[in-house]
Amino acid sequence: MDRRPLLPGAVAVMLALALAIYLIEKIGQALLSISNVILLVALAWILTLMLRPVVNWIHGLTLSDRLIRPLRERWGDRLADRLMHPSYGFSIFVVYLLLLAVVSVTVLALIPLVVEQTRQLVIALQQQANALPYLIQRITEIVTNTRDFLVTQLNIDPALIVLPRPEEITGQITGFASNLLQAGLSVIGAVAATLGQLMLVVFLSAFIMIDGKETTQNVLRLVPRQYDATVREILRTNELAFTGFIRGTALQGLIFGVVVMMLMTIFNIGSPIAVGVMTGTLMLIPVVGGVLGLLIPLLAALLQSSPNTVWLMICLGVFELIMFNFVAPRLISQSVKIPSLLVILAITLGWQLMGFWGFVFAVPIAAVVYSIGFVILERTVRQHERDATPPNAEPPRG
Repeated sequence: MDRRPLLPGAVAVMLALALAIYLIEKIGQALLSISNVILLVALAWILTLMLRPVVNWIHGLTLSDRLIRPLRERWGDRLADRLMHPSYGFSIFVVYLLLLAVVSVTVLALIPLVVEQTRQLVIALQQQANALPYLIQRITEIVTNTRDFLVTQLNIDPALIVLPRPEEITGQITGFASNLLQAGLSVIGAVAATLGQLMLVVFLSAFIMIDGKETTQNVLRLVPRQYDATVREILRTNELAFTGFIRGTALQGLIFGVVVMMLMTIFNIGSPIAVGVMTGTLMLIPVVGGVLGLLIPLLAALLQSSPNTVWLMICLGVFELIMFNFVAPRLISQSVKIPSLLVILAITLGWQLMGFWGFVFAVPIAAVVYSIGFVILERTVRQHERDATPPNAEPPRG
């Protein structure tokens, strides 16, 4: 068979692939260089999507004349009429003013408490570290006695025993304590750094809220008429999938953090606010957030040698089961469910590309891509079915 006619086509395909790989690499490098700006814009866009229902609700309000009459008598008809039927811009102003007030009060009230209670946890960790040699000795004795019993009493070959050696236990405990402290401090540092950029995110979100609707309409006018319905469906699915997941996850973290604070206060365990803030933040991480949300309160209680540690873990375990099985599905009811394998792949890829923020946003982004793919596939199948059906075809008679 003569293969010479295929050679130019094969060469063209290989060159196209090489060029595509080169361009993707360069685009990736360019995006990584401005990743901080992209992250700020993404956070502002997410905040806009979360606050838009509140803005629309205020914009649709009509206040009664009984509430407006005192303002009308004091400030005149113009302001009273504006308050009776709030404009879209005034609704945005009210929502973001309330948001800034709540954030400012929360930050000023929580930051000193979180810093002080984190310092107390570090002191407790240092005190427990003084007793670490005795703990290591006890664990070493238990492991050694178990190994001797298996060898002498049960005649088991020592090579088949997989129990860790004493020196391995020492290294593992020391490394775990060090990694745990570094993880806790890194979480606090990340939260503090995020708070420093929060005001910029809020202002960017306000500008996106003001101009976003008009910009979207201008872009949609450029879409060809035959693709208009598909593009609108993709945008709607994108908003439902992304905002549903983010809003539900944020509420889930807030609820769990508040419950951790309440239970630690009830059981008289120190540093409830610092632990609640850390667990609420960690709950934003899909899949592993639930495990970390139980591990941090457990370690805080153990560091303080609290007698109520078992009761705390029982209550948190029961609450987490209730939340994950009954509350969370309702909070994230608008998000698109995706296969577990895709969740794992998305989290792994997001962690490799973006670190912590990739861990947080990988699942909603995967949900958006998954749902958009289904929308496009469904419309393509319908179009093929319409094209395959003859225009004058009659339905079969029974």
